[in-house]
Amino acid sequence: MLRGTCLGVFYFSFMCSVSGLFMTAQLRDTEDDHKVSRAILEMLHISKVSTSHRAKLHPYMRRIHQHLASLEVQDIGKSDGMLVQSFRSVDGPHHAPQGWIWFDVSSLSSSMVIAELVLFRKNLHPHPLSVIVTLHSVITSQKKMNETCILEERQLGLDQRPSSGYDVFNVSALLAVRSLNVVGFELRYKDETGSLVLHEALTQSLYCLNRGCVNEPILVFYQDRPLQH
Repeated sequence: MLRGTCLGVFYFSFMCSVSGLFMTAQLRDTEDDHKVSRAILEMLHISKVSTSHRAKLHPYMRRIHQHLASLEVQDIGKSDGMLVQSFRSVDGPHHAPQGWIWFDVSSLSSSMVIAELVLFRKNLHPHPLSVIVTLHSVITSQKKMNETCILEERQLGLDQRPSSGYDVFNVSALLAVRSLNVVGFELRYKDETGSLVLHEALTQSLYCLNRGCVNEPILVFYQDRPLQH
């Protein structure tokens, strides 16, 4: 009887071991298949298939949230927090000019006071080179499209990337317009001699503009003036 019991225990242990090895092999095969699939996708310059980047928090917004969270920890009980809204780029209206970056801000809260256009700098010029960039915008409101005055003008070093990786433009002047719907932006450039540069081509070369990419353009609004992040 004891021998039969021992054999039964041995058989059970053996089957568990075999089952464990089988499951381990399955997991290993699954991991190998995943690695192969990922390698193929990387060759095709595709990082995801079924999961949209838009379902994830934009990297710039992650930085903002972490910064605001750290401020709240330092200021416990003294602040109710700050409302922040962000909008990812969209397709422009069918009659919109080419080469503009568009956002649907129809759900924007009326309490916002600061606005930023955030563009990820993907490429650098191999040699020291700078241009003067002016940021223009178009506002569509009540089926009308109106171009605003210059929102910001600055010197841009094409061979240098900001420490954050993002060029951030102050577009708070837009908030003076009521009932914002769709907003478009265009960057226009002049070289050191004052000559115009091809705007659309340079913007596409400098920045990550593709909708759905991790660092696509983003428009951020703040209920209060944010501290340096």
